[in-house]
Amino acid sequence: MKSRIIPTIPETVLSYNIGGKSDALEAAVSALGMKHTPIPADKAGETLGFLAGYGGFSSNGTEISAEGECVIFSGISSKRLDLLLKEMRRAGLDIPLKAVVTAHNQSQSVEWLLKELAKEHEAVTKAAR
Repeated sequence: MKSRIIPTIPETVLSYNIGGKSDALEAAVSALGMKHTPIPADKAGETLGFLAGYGGFSSNGTEISAEGECVIFSGISSKRLDLLLKEMRRAGLDIPLKAVVTAHNQSQSVEWLLKELAKEHEAVTKAAR
């Protein structure tokens, strides 16, 4: 019987446009032994898979920026994500737009993701009123 070696995806938190919140996010992420990767402002056209370091993805060379701030989680189990979110709340980090890299969105750009998250956030906020 042949065994399959499944590569593990490192626990990574990507951030886009979070400005002065970066140090607090870095501290929360590091406290759990995860990696924080800030996305440069002009890389909103790159795919999530490339930015998260997934195999099979390469830079598309698109240099655009986008409106909004967000954090994107990659390779983090739901249990560990709960711990990270708790740590972020404890640090007072208010970043409403959050996402997880999935098979569905790994080929999409940060710009696309920000637009989708903004729509979802608006719908949830509207429904809560």
